[in-house]
Amino acid sequence: MSDTTSSMTEALASHWAPLRFEDIPAVEVTRVKANILDTFAVALAGVGTGESERVRAALHDLHGGESGSLVWGTSQRMTPAYAAFANGTSAHARDFDDGGGPGHAGATVLPAAIAVGERVGASGRDLIAATIAGYDISYRLLQSLGGFAGMTDRGWHSTGVMGSFAAAAASAKILDLDAACFADALGIAGSFTGGIWAFIDDGAWTKRIHAGKAGETGVDAAFLARRGITGPHRVFEAEWGGIFATHNAGSGNPERALERLGLDFNIDTAYIKPHACCRGSHSTIDTVLRLIEEHDLTPENVARIVVTAGTTAINMLSVDPIETVFDAQFSLPYAIAIALHERSVGLDQFDPPRITEPAIRATFDRIVMHRDESIQLADGPTLRIELADGRVISAASGSPMKAKGSASNPMTQHEVGQKARQLLAPWGTEIADALITAVDRLDQSDDLTDLMNALSFPTERK
Repeated sequence: MSDTTSSMTEALASHWAPLRFEDIPAVEVTRVKANILDTFAVALAGVGTGESERVRAALHDLHGGESGSLVWGTSQRMTPAYAAFANGTSAHARDFDDGGGPGHAGATVLPAAIAVGERVGASGRDLIAATIAGYDISYRLLQSLGGFAGMTDRGWHSTGVMGSFAAAAASAKILDLDAACFADALGIAGSFTGGIWAFIDDGAWTKRIHAGKAGETGVDAAFLARRGITGPHRVFEAEWGGIFATHNAGSGNPERALERLGLDFNIDTAYIKPHACCRGSHSTIDTVLRLIEEHDLTPENVARIVVTAGTTAINMLSVDPIETVFDAQFSLPYAIAIALHERSVGLDQFDPPRITEPAIRATFDRIVMHRDESIQLADGPTLRIELADGRVISAASGSPMKAKGSASNPMTQHEVGQKARQLLAPWGTEIADALITAVDRLDQSDDLTDLMNALSFPTERK
């Protein structure tokens, strides 16, 4: 006999389904606008990548035409689910998108919400509410599984697995589903979700498409729920076949998912990236950049760097050899080498990788990683920098979760805007101006016209 108590998804759906935009605190609306702008900027910058182009080509083979939802940065239109797939891939194509929510939040939530929003004539306020719902619900569900580190240690890519719930929640909110159908959408999404870290083994492109695929799954789930298809409401708790059982060895904490529901909206748990590589590297990069300034470190006066990190960080951040953009973004030694040479770690340092340059290679070869199983991912690595004159500098990098761009050390509105302008510079300042203005006015917009106009420019660069 099934358990008749309210499930996690039912409780979350019952809270979010009737929630109005006016019920959301203004501070959360302001916060989420920064993440929305950042997602659009990195997505438009990712439109021309090989991954995005090939995904669009494959989806166009299946469905392409003049109707449907917009594929950002192009004139193409596809079904809402395929548009979410294409746009989510572009947003995550260079791993410069925000985190939080299911892992990478904006790349899973916004492509789904906007694709559905175009279909039903949503307002800017509807889009904001749906975006916050996606961030909040997926973050809560992820915490019930032990958070990002817990899933990663088991080999699950949380963006792929939990992103489907994020996209389903946002889509259900845009469609104004009632609580029962909202829970159905989450259950349907959970029935088809997935994403594994096997890509780390050979740099496969699957990581780049996990966010997009999650968006597609979430959109489909919401539309199916709207037409009466039911999903398992105990998709997490079911003893046989539930997410706890299949993805987390039977372990789960439903209380974590419901803690302070309605009080915390979890936008402040999301981060925006100042460095164009895996977030696990960021606190170490911040520390290296600080030490460079304090001690005038250069590639010439650094003899050796020893990075001591935990098992999760070693698994994620020690890719070698470095042949692709992906490889470089998941190599902490490469990021440190770039920081020493350039005193900044921007997208242009990874795309393409500079490892074949003799000076970069020489510095990279003097950086080693050691494993210490007592160090957790949230602790961050420690550094031992041995200088050519015999001095030694030791430092703890601190938690990647508290690196620049996090709630405890946020990027300013100006810095987020500058990042967007830098990413969009190849297309001219008018594109960035239009996008920044459209996002800033979302809560005053009765429709998405201005936003879609800003997202629909041709991909040809000036």
